[in-house]
Amino acid sequence: MVWTAVERFGSQIVQFIIGIVLARLLLPDDYGLIGMLAIFMAISQTFLDCGFANALIQKKDRDEIDYSTVFYFNLAVALILYGILFFFAPIIADFYNQPILTEITRVYSLTLIVNALSIVQTARLSIDLDFKLQAKASIISILISGTIGIVLAYNGFGVWALVSQGLLSASIRTMILWICGNWMPLAVFSKTSFRSLFSFGSKLLCSSLINTIYQNLSTIIIGKAFQTAELGYFTRANQFARLPSDSATAIIIKVAYPILSRLQDNDQNLVNAYTQLLRPPVFLLYPVLFLLIVLAHPLIECFIGTKWLPCVPLLQILSLGQLWAPLTNINLNLLYVKGRSDLVLKLEFIKKPIAFVLLLGAAFCNVYAVCVALAVYDFIAFAFNCHYTDKFFNFGFRSQFRQILPIIGYSLAMSVLVSSVYFITESPYLQLIAGTIIGIVSYIAMSILFHDRSFQELKIQLLNLIGK
Repeated sequence: MVWTAVERFGSQIVQFIIGIVLARLLLPDDYGLIGMLAIFMAISQTFLDCGFANALIQKKDRDEIDYSTVFYFNLAVALILYGILFFFAPIIADFYNQPILTEITRVYSLTLIVNALSIVQTARLSIDLDFKLQAKASIISILISGTIGIVLAYNGFGVWALVSQGLLSASIRTMILWICGNWMPLAVFSKTSFRSLFSFGSKLLCSSLINTIYQNLSTIIIGKAFQTAELGYFTRANQFARLPSDSATAIIIKVAYPILSRLQDNDQNLVNAYTQLLRPPVFLLYPVLFLLIVLAHPLIECFIGTKWLPCVPLLQILSLGQLWAPLTNINLNLLYVKGRSDLVLKLEFIKKPIAFVLLLGAAFCNVYAVCVALAVYDFIAFAFNCHYTDKFFNFGFRSQFRQILPIIGYSLAMSVLVSSVYFITESPYLQLIAGTIIGIVSYIAMSILFHDRSFQELKIQLLNLIGK
C-alpha cells in the first residue's frame, strides 16, 4: 500500500506541477485537441488489454505459457488498433473540423504499441506484490517526459508538447519495466490458455468498454456541441477533480485486487480485508475533495492563471461526483475477485442507459449541465453497484454509507470553517494557504475529538512504519 501510494501520489504531484507549468504556457485549445482524442485512445486501450491482465491476476494456476500468450495477443491487437486509427485519422479530424488532428492522431496513437509491451510486465509485478519497481518506473517516466514537454511548450510547439509528453512517458516506463522486470516471453502462443483467460476477460472487456465509452462521451458531446475552448476548460476541471479520487481508487484497487484474490474462497475474510483497505484512503480523500470545492477559485487562479477561471464551477460540480467514484469501483472489484465478471457486465447494461440519457439530455443545455449529469450518475452507479455486494456479502449501500458518514460530516464542517477565508482576505494566495491550513487542522481536530476509527488506524500504521 505504501509503495502504491508513493507511485500514485508521487506521480500525481509531479504531473500536477508539470501540468501547472504547461497550462501557463499552452492555451485551452491545445488541451481541447487532446481531449477530442480521449475517447478513441481510451476505447483502444480497453481493447488492448481485453481484461487479460485482471484474468492473469485472478487465475490461481497461471504459468509462463499464460503470460506469453497474453503478451503476443496484446501486441497483435495494438498493431491492429494503431492501423485502424492511422487510417481513420482524417475522418476524426473532419468530424471535429480540426485538420491538425490527422497528424496528432497518427503520432499519439503510437502509445498503444508501447503500452502493449508493458501490460504483462505490470501484471507480473502486481501478482508478486512488487509495487516498488512500478513506483520508480512511473515517477521517473513522468518526470523526464514532463520536463521535455515543458521545454517544447516553452519553445512554441503548442499541442505537440502534450503529444510528446504522453508518448515519452509510456516509452520510458515500458523501457524501465523491461530492463528491471527480469522477464522475457516464451516463443509460444497457446489456444487453450487464450480460451481460459478470455472466458473471464471477455466479460470484463465488454463492461470496461461500455464504461470507457460513457466516461469519454462527455468530451465528444462538448467537443462537438460547444467551443474547443469549453472542452479545454472541461478537460482541465475534470483532471483536477479526478486527481485525488483516481489516486485513491488506483491505490486501493491495485493493492486490493491481488491480495483479495488470495482470499476469494472465504467471504468473511474477504469483506474484513475490504473494509480495512477502504477506510483509510476514503478518510484522506474526502477532505481533499471538499477543499477543492470550497477553494476552487483561488486554486485555479493561483496555479494556472485567470484565463482558466471559467473552469471553476465545472471543477466544483465534478468534485461532488468524485465522492462516490472510489466506492463504485471497489464494489466491482469484489465481484472481479470472485470471478463474477458476468455480473459486472450485467450491472453495466442496467446503469449505462441511465447515464446516456442523462448526458444526452444535458447536451441540449450547456457544459454545466453535462457536469451535473456526470455527478448525478456517479451516485447512481454507487447505489447500483452495492446490490451484489449486499446480496453476496451482506455489505450493501446502508452498511457502506455508515462507514463513510462520519467522514462526510467532518468534511462538511471543515468546509464551513474554510469558507471563512473569503471574509478575511481578498488575496487568492492567502485564501488558498489559509484555507488549506484551516481545513487540515480542523479536520484532524474533529477526528481526534470524536475518536474516529479511520484516523486511529492511520496513526497506528504510520507509527509502525516509523518504527520500522
